[in-house]
Amino acid sequence: MIYTSAERNNAILLIANGKADFANTAFYERLEEFNWIIIKRLNGIINSVELTYAGKDLLSRLLKNNK
Repeated sequence: MIYTSAERNNAILLIANGKADFANTAFYERLEEFNWIIIKRLNGIINSVELTYAGKDLLSRLLKNNK
């Protein structure tokens, strides 16, 4: 794994809030490889990112822990 759990968790929260930063595409591609997210591209450029089932489950656990 090339990213820490904290980095992954922060990215999941940002994606869920619609504030994903596509500047670090390699990081998002890694999250996609581990089935946390799905990257949607338009003409080869990242257009949007959405959470997979595993990503949504993690988001749910993160939100429960933050209450």
